[in-house]
Amino acid sequence: MQVFQSDWVRALGVLTVTILGAAAILSASGETHAEPEPVPVIYSILNMTERMADRHACPLDLVHARELIETRYAATGYRLEFSPLADGPDVLLHEFAATVSPEPDASTAACAWTVIVSFQGATATYQSTVAPSSTPLERVNLTPLPAASPATDTR
Repeated sequence: MQVFQSDWVRALGVLTVTILGAAAILSASGETHAEPEPVPVIYSILNMTERMADRHACPLDLVHARELIETRYAATGYRLEFSPLADGPDVLLHEFAATVSPEPDASTAACAWTVIVSFQGATATYQSTVAPSSTPLERVNLTPLPAASPATDTR
């Protein structure tokens, strides 16, 4: 009887250790998947302003535009990586175009900007009229596009 009880206690001890170990493994694996890594997305900014007078009167501050774009996409699950030459459906493309109204030398001149954003088949167009020294995105509610949900690309 003593031998049987000793084996039973050992078996219960082994079972307890096994259950505790499995629980620890499951909780550790659950913690590693709690926050997914942001998906890298390449984005690009193109100044599509055609007339040189408009380009001079309405300069595009690329550094400030990049900061605003990255800030607005910070909570989307994407990690933006800038490339000045990238193109294609998987590139978050921002096309800026400005025209001066009424004339570049008038004291009340303003820059009328059109911003076209495209990504994974979705496109949005934003309009903004600002002073010549302002960044066009300051008055644009540049909400992230409702593109495909983030997924890793195996290319």
